[in-house]
Amino acid sequence: MAKWDLFGRIWHMSRAAEPGIADDKQHIAYLRSISKANKQVDSSADIPLHDLEVVVIDLETTGFYPDHGDAILSMGAVAMRGEHLLLGDSFYTLVNPGRAIPPHIRSLTGITDDMVADAPELLEALSRFFQFVGDRPLVAHHSRHEREFLRSGLWKTSRRPFTHRMLDTMLLIRLLSNPVGNGSLDALCAAHDIPISRRHHAYCDAVAAGTLWAKYLVKAESQGFTSLRQVYEAVR
Repeated sequence: MAKWDLFGRIWHMSRAAEPGIADDKQHIAYLRSISKANKQVDSSADIPLHDLEVVVIDLETTGFYPDHGDAILSMGAVAMRGEHLLLGDSFYTLVNPGRAIPPHIRSLTGITDDMVADAPELLEALSRFFQFVGDRPLVAHHSRHEREFLRSGLWKTSRRPFTHRMLDTMLLIRLLSNPVGNGSLDALCAAHDIPISRRHHAYCDAVAAGTLWAKYLVKAESQGFTSLRQVYEAVR
């Protein structure tokens, strides 16, 4: 079951079965079913920006290369509607990577081998995550990292492609400003006085990225952009 940590504002996922998905076969069937569902026309590009519902995601991983053995350690996400973060609609889980965590990653994230020993394996974590997401588009800061690990993870666990729309915070940032420094989350959040309560914690980084997305969404609307389609046309 899930529990809400009132102090850490984190939604945790345990390994206990929840109604609807009881075993690996059902997790696989669910992931394959959303692949088919997402082949339908995605209308999110025409939804007004102030009504656009998205899920901002951040992953902590053992490295940068999922096709060379690196794995997901934790998944954090927060839902948004327009520029509003919906902190009560959030997701967080550790993930058992099936391998030892490199020392520099333990130091960076604070995640240890003992912490992930009883965590859900990747198949279950992805299934629960996409149940949480539903048909909402995803948002990430420098989204290639999240996209590649989700793509690799979905194919590894259920032989399905990654079909969700994935938006990058840099889409709006590059359109509306000159990115600060190398466009890192730290630099951009510092420039906009956005606190990151715990850096390299997937949920905290997702909240920070969502807050950054919100600031640029408001800026886009103030400059006359009303939908993602208009943003896409402007950056072509």
